[in-house]
Amino acid sequence: MTHALPHSRPGQVIGLLGGSFDPPHAGHLHISREALRRFGLDRLWWLVSPGNPLKAHGPAPLAQRLAAAQALVDHPRIDVTDIEAWTGTRHTAATLRALRRICPGVRFVWLMGADNLAQFHLWQDWREILDTVPVGVLARPGQRISARLSPAARIYAHARLPDYDSQALGRRDAPAWCFVNVPMMDISSTRLREAGSWTGAQK
Repeated sequence: MTHALPHSRPGQVIGLLGGSFDPPHAGHLHISREALRRFGLDRLWWLVSPGNPLKAHGPAPLAQRLAAAQALVDHPRIDVTDIEAWTGTRHTAATLRALRRICPGVRFVWLMGADNLAQFHLWQDWREILDTVPVGVLARPGQRISARLSPAARIYAHARLPDYDSQALGRRDAPAWCFVNVPMMDISSTRLREAGSWTGAQK
């Protein structure tokens, strides 16, 4: 089950929310809607990854996660894609390189929760990510202080936009990042798997 890359055109600002989506849930939709509103995005793409290099166990089959994501998304400006499966990329920096090559002129914004910012310095080529695309960070429960004190936040403090200027993020040249507090929905894929409401994960 493969999905073509959603339509885009030069000059558009497109947010990218990557992850295993194992399973996709209402929290993903919530932060997607908030990102569209807060960062002035034209569209937002979910990048459903074949696997997370930082996780020890593999996720549920990609086709299952894609189908669940497609069934869940109910917003006309949110699209689901499996670009990493057909480009063969497994790390964000490589995926962004591929997207810039495939979609010249599109202004991409990488989106993440504050929990990811706290460990962003562990990602492969993390400086390249910050140096090549704007990054929008959405606060999640219990992670605000650790995210703001993280190595990435401290090293790139000079490139941080104030939250009142968040709408300008997609039009800024990298490095540029913005941390916004949004109403929280305390739900996680991990808890859904532990509760037994999602099956198919590879052990």
